[in-house]
Amino acid sequence: MKSWRHLWSLILVAVVSSLFTSAIFMAVIRSNNISSSPTPPVKQPAATGKPSAATGQENSMSIPVHENAVVAAKKKVAPAVVYIDTVRTVTFKSVIPDFFREFFPEHFELPKQEQRGQGSGFIIDSSGHILTNEHVIRGADRLTVTLQDGRKFEGRVIGSDQKTDLAIVKIDAKNLPYAELGDSDTLEPGQWVVAIGNPFGLHETVTFGIVSALKRSLDNPDQSGHLIQTDAAINPGNSGGPLIDLNGRVIGINEAILSNAQGIGFAIPINLAKKHLNELIQKGKITHPPVPWLGVYMAAVNKEIASYLGMNAAVGVYVEAVEEGSPAHKGGLRPGDVIREVNRKVIENPEALSKTIREMKVGQEVTLLVWRNGNYKTLKVKLAARPQKLQK
Repeated sequence: MKSWRHLWSLILVAVVSSLFTSAIFMAVIRSNNISSSPTPPVKQPAATGKPSAATGQENSMSIPVHENAVVAAKKKVAPAVVYIDTVRTVTFKSVIPDFFREFFPEHFELPKQEQRGQGSGFIIDSSGHILTNEHVIRGADRLTVTLQDGRKFEGRVIGSDQKTDLAIVKIDAKNLPYAELGDSDTLEPGQWVVAIGNPFGLHETVTFGIVSALKRSLDNPDQSGHLIQTDAAINPGNSGGPLIDLNGRVIGINEAILSNAQGIGFAIPINLAKKHLNELIQKGKITHPPVPWLGVYMAAVNKEIASYLGMNAAVGVYVEAVEEGSPAHKGGLRPGDVIREVNRKVIENPEALSKTIREMKVGQEVTLLVWRNGNYKTLKVKLAARPQKLQK
C-alpha cells in the first residue's frame, strides 16, 4: 500500500512539473512572436534642417535643404548672368627677309586672323553695366553679350584695369535684371558657395563647393593676397562670372584656376570690385597709388650661401642682381650683398623684405644693413615708384 501511495505521489509531481514547464515554454514562444512581428513605421519629421524637438540636434535629412538652397540661389542670380563672346584680330609677323621686301608693293598687307574667346559676366544695374574680368575682354575688337533670355547685344568696354583684373562692359538696354552684391569681408573658410558661368561655351553651368581659403596670392603662394580660394569648379569660360553665397548674393568674381591641380579655383572678392566700380564707370580706369620700389632681384639665404659668404646664420636676402637706375643701384647696393636689416628691422627672407618695402612710401629714405665681403655696411636708399612696365 505504501509503495502505491509513493508511486502516485511521484506521478503527481511529474505531471505538475510537465504542466509548469509547458506553460513557461508557451510564454517564451509567444514573447518571441511578438518581438519578431513587423514594427509600425515611425513618421519622420519633415526635412527642415532645424533642430529636432526630441534630440535638440540637426536633423540628418537636412542635405536636400542645401540642394534646394543652391537651386534657389541659382534662380535668383541666373537672369543677371551673361555670356561674352570676343573677337580679336591678330596680325601675323612678317617672315619675309628685309632683302626681298623691296619686291613687294608698299600696300602689301600681312595676313590676319580672327581669334575667338568666351567668358562670363553679370549685370550690376538695370541700365546695362556688366562686371567681368579684364583678361576676358583684353585686346578684343568686338564683344557680343548674350542674356539668359537669348537676346544678344553689342558690348563696349567702358572701363578696365589689368592690375585688379576688373572690367566694365556696357550694353544698350534698359530695365534689366541685375545681381545683388554681397559682402565678401564676412566670408569664412568652409562656407558654401556656388559658381555660375559659361565654361567651354556651356551656358548657365552651375558648380557647387566651399570657400577653401581667403587672402590667397597667385603670384606667390607664400605671401598673403586678396583672392578667395574655392573648390567649386571654375573652368575656362567661367572667368568673369559670379561666385555667390546660398542667399544668391555675389561675393566674388570667378577669375582663375591652377592648371596643374583639381579643385583649386580663385575669385576676386566683390568688395574689391565695389570699391572701384564708380571709378571704372566714370573714368574708365583705376588710379592706383604709387608702389614703393627698391629694384633688386633677390633670393633667400640658405646654408650654402651663408657658409660661402662667411655668415654665422642663414638669415637675410641675397641680392642676385640690381636693376640699373633703380633706388638700390643709386644707393650703392651690389650683386652679392645680403640685406640683413631695413630701418633696424631684421629681414629674414625675401617675403619679409617685399612686405616691409610695400608698407613704406614713395620718396621715403630707408637705412639698409648689408653684409658685404665679411663685414657689415650701412647704406641709405631713397625709394621710388615702381615703373609702369613692372606694374601688373
